[in-house]
Order: sequence, then structure tokens, then C-alpha cells
Amino acid sequence: MFMVELHETVKNIYESNLDKLEVFECKDEFSDTQSFCDHYGHKIEDSCNAILIKSKKPKEFYTLFCVLGSTRLDVNHKAKMAMGSKKVSFASKEEAEEVTKQIYGGISPLGLPQEINIFIDENVLRREKIFIGAGNRVSKFFLTPNSLIELTQGRVEDLT
Repeated sequence: MFMVELHETVKNIYESNLDKLEVFECKDEFSDTQSFCDHYGHKIEDSCNAILIKSKKPKEFYTLFCVLGSTRLDVNHKAKMAMGSKKVSFASKEEAEEVTKQIYGGISPLGLPQEINIFIDENVLRREKIFIGAGNRVSKFFLTPNSLIELTQGRVEDLT
């Protein structure tokens, strides 16, 4: 039987939610959003990128933001406000992998440590189905926006 490689942080979530998650195998070289869309024929509007932001002031912590690949996270205003932070930056590759325990370029909003809050841009809810990283660079999950909210306990905000 053919089995797609799943990252250890999302395996249990997938197995417990087969009715909500469809797994898709992709090649590492096509994992980045635009390459994935171009190669596999999916719309950039249906991609949901996971962006890890680090708060530097008043205290240090990480927050994950989910936005469509066709939009841009407003880091300096809306992300800062959602986090309650005065100073933020994008997490480095090394930080992102250490904090999420997942592979950069395939980080998923699923399977994250509990202390990482998740915010989902309201535009994500306008899509019928979206795809997200599955913790590595060789698989993606397809799911509905409502399933994303349910499985992540993410908060919906205007982030773009």
C-alpha cells in the first residue's frame, strides 16, 4: 500500500481526522507555494501559508499566522496588534524549526506546541478548500477553512 510521508508532529492529528484532512504528496523541489501551484496546477488563492512571527517586546514569544498565498500579512500593524507586541520580526529558519519542531518550507498550523497562538486571516474563510503544509516539504494537507479553525483553535482576524 502506498503511504505518503507524514511528519511526526501531524501524524496523530491526520489519523484522528481522516474525514477532514486529505493528504497530498509533493516533491521537495515543488514544496514552496508558487512552485507547488505551478507544478501541480493549484490556485495560489487556495494556498494558506503559515508565517511564524517572533515578538521581541514587551516579551519574547512566537505566533503563527495563516494567510492566503495571494495576500500579504500586515506584519507591522495587524500582526503586531493581534500579538499585543511593540516590536516583532519574522522568525529565522532556525528559530522556526526549533520552535515548531517541523521543517521550514512545510511548517503546518497543525501539530504545533500549545504555547504558539494561531491567527487565521478572514480571507481564508472565503475559499471552499485550502492547502497547508504538513510539517515537512514532501506533503500538504487539503481541508476546508472551517476544519482549519477547528483543528488549530485559531482565531480569525483581519490580517491583510
